[in-house]
Amino acid sequence: MSRTYFAGFILTVVALVEGQTIDDVTLLHNKLLSGYNKYVRPSTDQFKHVDVNFTFDLVSIRDLDEIMEKLSIVGILWMFWEEPRMNWNPIDYNNTFMTRISMQEVWKPDMVIAHPIGSTKAVGSDHSWYSVRYQYNGMAVWAPSDVMTTTCNIDVTYYPFDKQKCEISFIPWGSVITEMNLHVVQREVSRKYFTENGEWALEKATTTTGLHEGIYPTYIVELELTRRPTFVIVNVILPILFMGLLNVLVFFLPTKSGERVSFAMTVLLAIAVFLTLVGDNMPKTSQPMSTICYFLLTNLVLSSLIMIVTILNLNLYHRDDNLVVPEWLENVVRILKCNRLPRRTKVENLKEDDDGNKKEHLENVDTVKWALPAYTERITWRDVSKAVDMVFGGAAILWLLMTTLAFFIMVSTQRVPGANK
Repeated sequence: MSRTYFAGFILTVVALVEGQTIDDVTLLHNKLLSGYNKYVRPSTDQFKHVDVNFTFDLVSIRDLDEIMEKLSIVGILWMFWEEPRMNWNPIDYNNTFMTRISMQEVWKPDMVIAHPIGSTKAVGSDHSWYSVRYQYNGMAVWAPSDVMTTTCNIDVTYYPFDKQKCEISFIPWGSVITEMNLHVVQREVSRKYFTENGEWALEKATTTTGLHEGIYPTYIVELELTRRPTFVIVNVILPILFMGLLNVLVFFLPTKSGERVSFAMTVLLAIAVFLTLVGDNMPKTSQPMSTICYFLLTNLVLSSLIMIVTILNLNLYHRDDNLVVPEWLENVVRILKCNRLPRRTKVENLKEDDDGNKKEHLENVDTVKWALPAYTERITWRDVSKAVDMVFGGAAILWLLMTTLAFFIMVSTQRVPGANK
């Protein structure tokens, strides 16, 4: 290996001392392209496959569309292979050790995306100015850069704390495994030109090779992306929590204000609007469903129940005071108002003894009487209405706390009951 580096260093020094001219390069191109057929594979034995080595440079993550389930990136696909028709002696061409030829004049691997969005085209085909670089020993290097768009199955179960795994598969158009074999030079995707995305963080990027349908060689780029949840937390989740809190406060709004129904209806419509906004940014699929959709649904159900209870409670509040409140309902209201039920008091039968003092007579139990004193405070329908506010207000707060806690536990632990793993 050291001899190879030393020879390369000597050749580089010689090239710098005495460089080639335009005539030298023109003569070399004419010689190389004379009788060259770009439709013939660069293999001396056509029964053998061509070995093509691959590396990948990721430039940026352009877009990951959850609704269309589409991944779009910008990358550079590096390809290396041996071209026996491109050998020459550098000394014969004034120390020309390397040259470039337009990709339209020579053979090259036409790599297409296996699962494209839209029309199928070879990577770099839209840029005719790309060229293939050849070394004097026949080693060819081609590195087309392009916007690469493919399908990606999106799992939004844990949105906005979700992680996505997407693959971009490249196959040589029209070539099978007996004609071309693909190899991975560097498993890790290079990030030397990479620019971070504001919505998605790149956790891992690797490459591998495989076979598509058992006969087509495939070069696969695997990306693991994690969503940056700050935007969704600030603009969706926190407003939902605050609206849920406002929803509960309807039970603490004075009934005399006359604004309870309009207040509850406004919050209900606001939650419905947020449910629509979140639904517009989700894939139109039932499997899987996002946990945040269930969270919004529970808030919508809670808001609907609050609306119903508010209307019925207003009916109780404005009932005629001449209508008697049932006794069982009075007892419930008294308990909620922390008024204990009265204890039965014993009316004792007293009897004088020989000295004239009164003494409790306990010989005959049947003579002991019990009495239940009457309440002095009367329970009205307004008291019943306040008790209903107390019960359903507490229940609504408990509902809101439980659903919020359950949502954050599921998305943080990435465990949802019934979700596919």
